[in-house]
Amino acid sequence: MEKPELRRLAIKTTLLTLITLGIYRFWARTRLRNYFWSCVAPDGQPLEYDGKGLEKFLGFLIAVAVLAIYLGILQLLLTFAGMSLFTAVDDTADELQQLAVTYIAFAALLPLIFYAQYRARRYKLSRTRWRGIRFGMDKGAWGYALRGIGYTILSILTLGILWPLQTFRLETYKTDRTWYGDVKFEQNGNWTMLYPAMKHILFGVLFIIAGGFLAASGEWSRASNGTYQGGSGTGFGAFVMFVGAFWIYAGFAYYRVHSFRKLTEHKTLGETVTFTSLPRTRSLIGIFIGGGFVAGIVAAVLGFAIGGALTYLVVKMLGMQELAIFTSGIGFLIYFLALSVLSLLMITEPMIRHFVQNTAIHNAAALAEVKQRDGDDFAEAEGFADALDLGAGF
Repeated sequence: MEKPELRRLAIKTTLLTLITLGIYRFWARTRLRNYFWSCVAPDGQPLEYDGKGLEKFLGFLIAVAVLAIYLGILQLLLTFAGMSLFTAVDDTADELQQLAVTYIAFAALLPLIFYAQYRARRYKLSRTRWRGIRFGMDKGAWGYALRGIGYTILSILTLGILWPLQTFRLETYKTDRTWYGDVKFEQNGNWTMLYPAMKHILFGVLFIIAGGFLAASGEWSRASNGTYQGGSGTGFGAFVMFVGAFWIYAGFAYYRVHSFRKLTEHKTLGETVTFTSLPRTRSLIGIFIGGGFVAGIVAAVLGFAIGGALTYLVVKMLGMQELAIFTSGIGFLIYFLALSVLSLLMITEPMIRHFVQNTAIHNAAALAEVKQRDGDDFAEAEGFADALDLGAGF
């Protein structure tokens, strides 16, 4: 991937998105996908992306209208029950009620979230070509949403023990409905093969349990007044629990990466084409933390320096104190602009490159006889994914 070209594209699209108050982001995403797709060349043949910014924008408007009606109906039902999405919190009872409303709203949006995920994937596949042959995906968004809800409830009830089942079944549902031309993908394997990917989550849970035990029972002595005084075991137990929480957080990343590896190596296209993918969790976490740290520091320095210089010029030299807020706002805009560009260059691009360089297609020559498939039309493109803030990923 050519960094200078990506840098120019990132700066240009970010500026246009800022100038148009966010409207250009649909076209920006299209241009960035065109770039990234063209940089991925399986068997020496680059991918092509022929999505349109206009169809994303119109789809977003349709989705927002539908979502507004949906949430309006939800608010009406909550009103009949004596609750509201917008109640001011004054006491503990209001806090509990607002918490209940939050969970109800999330549960009501959950079907649309799964629906949006499936539709967004189907849209991207329909706009992707390789060797002139388009990918595609069968209809089935509502079926995916129902399964997503069911498996999510099952995972919650089993305290995450059946999370690999949810991951495998939902990926199987999507993969078995995916096509390259007239050749179908298939997800093989079984859901229990994903349990090793959960090992670091389990280690984190064990650390938290051990830390809780230490905090509760470590080095306590009875005082003369019948109370208890905590010893060093309490602090050490809290530290162990903190380590466990961090380990679980890293364990989620490990699970995502290694479940992706397992699922990919058990996918087939047609009867003979197979895949391997060997992304490394440590490398990806390093990219995310290291790139995010550098991007945040550089963006903050630029925003502070430019905003501070403008504020000094306007207030100290020109004596126009009333413009101080305006110049400070410019500093914040510079910060967010720089952060957006640097995140793309230092996090998104390196992660995509890592996955591409560690993924291989085997026996691609068997696809020489694949025939073209009909295109898919989308009234709302990725509209629901954008409206629900699910469209940030490439």
